[in-house]
Amino acid sequence: MAQAIIDLAHLAKKFGNQTVLKDINLTVNQGEIVGLIGPSGAGKSTVIKVTLGMEVASGGSAKVFETKMPNRLLLGRIGYMAQTDALYTDLTGKENLTFFGEMKGISKKARILESS
Repeated sequence: MAQAIIDLAHLAKKFGNQTVLKDINLTVNQGEIVGLIGPSGAGKSTVIKVTLGMEVASGGSAKVFETKMPNRLLLGRIGYMAQTDALYTDLTGKENLTFFGEMKGISKKARILESS
């Protein structure tokens, strides 16, 4: 039996009162290639962001390599190319630097020294 690389079970995501993902189930096994298609606003990017731990699920679970997401250490081992620029517009500049520094395993002390 193939190993599940990605396992989404009853995944849900809300932004305020708006439900954008409801009861999403997806398993991607080792060696499989999967594409998400759908109209703008269907939730494709949100599924990916929750899967990678860039967003926290409101319900259900997202596991990558049998590890519950979000998990910053695991995220540092996963390749991901954003559709647009590499910075997250919902984060400040400092938050982007902190996020990527943590993802790359740079200690808090080193991040503080380097930003001074």
